[in-house]
Amino acid sequence: MRGTWERVCRADDVEPGRALGAVVGDSGQDRDRVCVVRTGEGAHIALLDRCPHRDISLSGGTVSEDVLVCPGHFWRFALPSGRRTDQPHTGATVYPTRLVDGWVEALIPPVEPAQSMRSWLLSQARQRSTEPVPEVRAANPELGDSVDVGGIRTNYHDVGSGPPVLLVHGSGPGVSAWANWRLTLPSLSQRFRVIAPDVLGFGYTERPEGVHYSLDSWTDHLVHFLDALDLGCVSVVGNSFGGALALSLATRHPDRVDRLVLMGSAGVPFELTPALDAVWGFQPSLEAMRALLEVFAYDRTRLGEDLAQLRLEAATRPGVQEAFSSMFPSPRQMGVDALTIAEEDIRALPHETLLIHGREDQVIPPSNSHRLHQLIDRSQLHMFGRCGHWVQIEHAAGFNRLVTGFLE
Repeated sequence: MRGTWERVCRADDVEPGRALGAVVGDSGQDRDRVCVVRTGEGAHIALLDRCPHRDISLSGGTVSEDVLVCPGHFWRFALPSGRRTDQPHTGATVYPTRLVDGWVEALIPPVEPAQSMRSWLLSQARQRSTEPVPEVRAANPELGDSVDVGGIRTNYHDVGSGPPVLLVHGSGPGVSAWANWRLTLPSLSQRFRVIAPDVLGFGYTERPEGVHYSLDSWTDHLVHFLDALDLGCVSVVGNSFGGALALSLATRHPDRVDRLVLMGSAGVPFELTPALDAVWGFQPSLEAMRALLEVFAYDRTRLGEDLAQLRLEAATRPGVQEAFSSMFPSPRQMGVDALTIAEEDIRALPHETLLIHGREDQVIPPSNSHRLHQLIDRSQLHMFGRCGHWVQIEHAAGFNRLVTGFLE
């Protein structure tokens, strides 16, 4: 391999279980970005800091048992070869690496000559004419596996190994399992088999004509989904609307649930908040989506410029808004009441339960978690300060550590 040896980082800066990203040049080309990981035996591996299927930095991923997990589509790359564990013909770019005086050095390829736009377009056209058309799912991380659940093709993500954990997402416009749990899946999958479906009517799960969306139909869909994957008993993590579904699953089928995590959960009586009214009454526009995102988050600096546009596109795919608007019609207090579980059933729950809430949550009042803490005998409550409705995003590292420790 031609190139030059470049110092990337101090060897001691590379922590076990974490990938470290660094920039070693100023050409503006991919070769400037380097990701360094450490194997279980202490060897340092340098890679191009770019996942081969899309422009996602591998340094945002996690490392476990000599496997680097991409944070985008959760592709798994075996170390030190960089080959995908499920498709060895595909892999990340690995650079020759050496240690010199405590520094990790990588053999970085030379800068590619500058190319005119016309030449670049011609080269791309020639390349695409000889390449097979990629699968749609490779360009969309929200698409995972699919399974037939009572005649309904259900989209879901299934990563990791170990005790099974079911993640149940919330009810925002355009939501999907991946959008809700994208920062949770790679972390929990280091210890557990994590399964995150798109609930009936949401994401990329089919929306049959004439279906009636209700606590009954959503709960039945989850039960049949577990049956389709031959999963008997699972721990369940439910977010907001998904918390009510998790409670419904646990109260109706207690033998199917091991431990229970409820984050910003519905499921007990409360007065409809203006923020939840805006969420359920969403009418598609970029301005309305921006306003909703500001309601969800306490720290608005976390909201990227393109996030509202991306979520609006997800919310306006064919059939999505029509299904969503039929779920929670006016008066929307009825939607809150329809997701409420009888208190005597909640009191009877035998499960160890972790309750999590953002102190500044405007969508679901923190008093919900306090009430659930009073009702569930074997429960503990953790409140995150300076946090809105998105605990799993605004406080991802703390949330993941808390949930992992509770489920272990």
